[in-house]
Amino acid sequence: MFWKSSISIITIIVLCFGISEKNLQAQDNNSDEFEVYLDFRHRGVINSVVISYYKNDEFYLPVSELFSLFNIDHTVNGLSIDGYFGTERIPYQINLQSNKISFDETTIILNANDYLIKEIDSYLRADILYEAFGLNFTIDFNNLTLNLETDRELPAVQQAIRQQRRQLADANRFQQEQYDLRYGRQRPFLDGGFLDYNLSANVSSVQNVYNFNSNIGLQLYGGDVQGVVFGSYSQDYSNFATDNLRWSYRYRDQSWLTNLTIGQTTTDGFARNTYTGIRLSNEPIEPRRLFDEYVVQGETIPQSEVELYMNNALVDFQQADELGNYRFLTPITYGSSQLDLKIYGPTGQIIERSNRIQVPFTFQPEGVFNYSLNAGRLDNPIFGETSQDFTAQGNGAYGITDWLTAKAGVEYYQGYHDALPTFTTSFSSRIASNYILTLEAASEAYYRGLLSVIYPNSASINFDYTDFNSGFSIYNPSNDDKRFVASVFYPFNFWGLPFNVRASTFSRIRPTTNNTTVRFDANSRIGKLNIRLGYSDRFVGDIDLFNPSNTAYVESSATYNISRNRNLPSYLRGVFLRTQMRYQPTLNQLESTEFLISQNVFDQGRFQLSLGRNFTGEYNTVRFSLVIDFNKARSSSTFSNIRGSNNFSQNVRGSIGYDSNYNNFIFTSRDQVGRSGTAVQLFVDNNSDGTFNEGDDRIEGNAVRVQRSGATSTTKNGVLYYTQMQPYFYYNMEINKANIKNPMLVPEFEKFGLISDPNRFKKVEIPFYMSGVMEGIVERQLANGKKTGVAGLRVLVRQKDGDYNKELRSFSDGSFYEYEIPPGEYVLEVDSTQLNILESKSLPAKIEFEVEAIPEGDFIEGLQFLLVPKDYQPPAEAPLTAEAVTEEIKTNDEILNFEKSLSEGVDESLRLIVKAQNAFYDKEIKKALTFVEQSLEIFETAQGYALKGSLHYLIGERDQAEKFWELAVRLNPDIYIPDIEMLDTLITTELVE
Repeated sequence: MFWKSSISIITIIVLCFGISEKNLQAQDNNSDEFEVYLDFRHRGVINSVVISYYKNDEFYLPVSELFSLFNIDHTVNGLSIDGYFGTERIPYQINLQSNKISFDETTIILNANDYLIKEIDSYLRADILYEAFGLNFTIDFNNLTLNLETDRELPAVQQAIRQQRRQLADANRFQQEQYDLRYGRQRPFLDGGFLDYNLSANVSSVQNVYNFNSNIGLQLYGGDVQGVVFGSYSQDYSNFATDNLRWSYRYRDQSWLTNLTIGQTTTDGFARNTYTGIRLSNEPIEPRRLFDEYVVQGETIPQSEVELYMNNALVDFQQADELGNYRFLTPITYGSSQLDLKIYGPTGQIIERSNRIQVPFTFQPEGVFNYSLNAGRLDNPIFGETSQDFTAQGNGAYGITDWLTAKAGVEYYQGYHDALPTFTTSFSSRIASNYILTLEAASEAYYRGLLSVIYPNSASINFDYTDFNSGFSIYNPSNDDKRFVASVFYPFNFWGLPFNVRASTFSRIRPTTNNTTVRFDANSRIGKLNIRLGYSDRFVGDIDLFNPSNTAYVESSATYNISRNRNLPSYLRGVFLRTQMRYQPTLNQLESTEFLISQNVFDQGRFQLSLGRNFTGEYNTVRFSLVIDFNKARSSSTFSNIRGSNNFSQNVRGSIGYDSNYNNFIFTSRDQVGRSGTAVQLFVDNNSDGTFNEGDDRIEGNAVRVQRSGATSTTKNGVLYYTQMQPYFYYNMEINKANIKNPMLVPEFEKFGLISDPNRFKKVEIPFYMSGVMEGIVERQLANGKKTGVAGLRVLVRQKDGDYNKELRSFSDGSFYEYEIPPGEYVLEVDSTQLNILESKSLPAKIEFEVEAIPEGDFIEGLQFLLVPKDYQPPAEAPLTAEAVTEEIKTNDEILNFEKSLSEGVDESLRLIVKAQNAFYDKEIKKALTFVEQSLEIFETAQGYALKGSLHYLIGERDQAEKFWELAVRLNPDIYIPDIEMLDTLITTELVE
């Protein structure tokens, strides 16, 4: 913090922004007043430097400049400023010719000491602004800050609030934005390698069993190959086998085929079976999240403000028209979405409306067709068969409209289908936004109907009915005639407490008998205490809820989570408690009880202890487990005692990833096979070739953000690794510049997109460059032909193809300066509003320049604007004749070489000063002094001596500091050199804050 405070105060304020009283007095003929640059920040909206005047212990503030910052309507007519003030649009006028201010119906009389009239603006005393407009400005002279307190609604603040609301709505509204793709898919023949392992041992009084399970993943021929190798060993038995071995290839750039899989996989039909063969599909690689756009419209009180919330997040807002109509078009995602309207009437009314929209993941967007094809040999016989025969299956789904999806398919199993295969079809429809109706059919197998609804209060009803038209088969393994499933869920509040109740039933109807299972559940939450009560019974034949069967049970449980309040003992914080019981009402007997306690230990671990009693079997149970996550591996130890028999198991699991880009092994406790990773190298590109190689400097720190949840980061050997990324996915990533230690460094790009590669770490190298420094001057052409600097003028710098925009201010001598400018092309111009006030134009109107990406940082100088009257016409230049220029000057090599050497010397001297500032950022004072001394050996500058004095001041050599500061003043009397006591105060104040 000390270094950043010092550099900002000494290197910037001393060399650039500070204006001393002595210098300002020299600038202005009036020795009683001088300029003071004040840092003005207000409510996180306004952040600017305001040029004020200090005279007779009073501050005078610029009226037009402040009103422009506040977006207050104002028009300047000579010595008069008038307009409409604030959001209330109160008429006002400041007339310095008649010495009065009128605000609404109030008039304030001014005298000559209440204001100052300057060339660019008019200045009022701070107390006058409060008396006239209620703007209570206070100035902190020690820190050179301007503060404002006011009850007035300032348009700039209100506009910023509205903009923040719009940004919040845009952020909450689902948008599939993709940053520029800079790192596409890479398809090496063989690369990467992830290994997930799971080792376990089970020790009991009967026998000891040791198991291992490993999952291996590679990238092969541009696709991903993975498979499981597992086995076990005991005194009586051992085995070794493989499973789920397959190779997949994904195509992102074509719609007719996206996935090719060869090896062991699973069918997509009614009966999902594993097989070895081939699979083709055009299903999206990344699961669809956005389904369609939904229209929300209605009528309300005219001129009401209407806000639209989706899942409790503001996504849009507008004002109803003069007839009270409003209309929103909002994107909706798959799943269940809660839409809420909040309407604020013009006289204070608040109206709320709610709606629930369901979009099942089986729905297809309108006009979209997806298919899947499977063919191969079954790994295991299907139900009712004894041989592993061949199978083929395919299906396709099409979005007919945004509320209707049709699906059709065919399934064939060799040995089961003697003639025709089984044909399947289904229709899924959304009715009235929250009702979902699905109809299914399979030839010579079954007919099925499903109906579900979710209401705005989260209540739901579900029905599922199946009618089988054949007997025992793979589609009806329980040999049912009919099957019926229903459930009802309803939440409500009672005496301020939330309650949830659910009732469900499952019935099998068969030729000989019917079986029905019913269940009722209720739960509530009181603070951190959760209570649940449930009842279940299974009936054979008729259903009689008032006559429970022998299979009836009453179950109850209670859980409590102790808070992590620091006032509690550490061993109690975050403790989780649970107790549960099971009761048989027909036997009037308590069957079992259990008590469980769980607590975090060792920062990365958690233990769990449970004690139970089975009253029917008359035995006790004890279980103890300890799980510790070591980040690179996870250990799980479990001990149990049931009926006096002891059992202990130990499990160790983790994952190892190999990065061939930087030859690093990455260890983690989470599985990596079937996923992706990224190896990010940030570096200073000293040779400007865009790649990290010898001579480039690594940049340490986690300075990259992933715009998707789930990815975890770690650092090894200066490389930032992200794991747990989904393969083949498009990721948005951005640079977090706040985590870069040297603020002078800027990345080549701040946002970028990448497509992850399966089972490997993707190489991402991001070059950084030293930012550029720019300086120039604004001068005014006087009537006598001389030039003078213009102070306080706004100079605007804008990047041509980027987001960089900055407003600079010219200093007392007309110069301006800016640093930390990213490489790129820029346009520089003087603020047109101030030019109109001065009745001037600038020559040239605009200046274009480029900051190059070079290791030491580019230095742009010599940017000059000349202000002339609007009607100024440059005199015609006399033609250049041979007599005007001597032949020696044109051809003398000594003179030409001297001019070139002088220009290069000045450039090199200034570059060394910039390098000295960068070395100071890295806390290398000696290196910074070396650069400054090298700069002064080439060309003596006031900036060099001033910086050298500042560096000596920081290492405690105050006599040397004053010596070099005096040399700086000799070269440039206008350069600001502060009093040492004032500098001590400024640094102390900054450190305290």
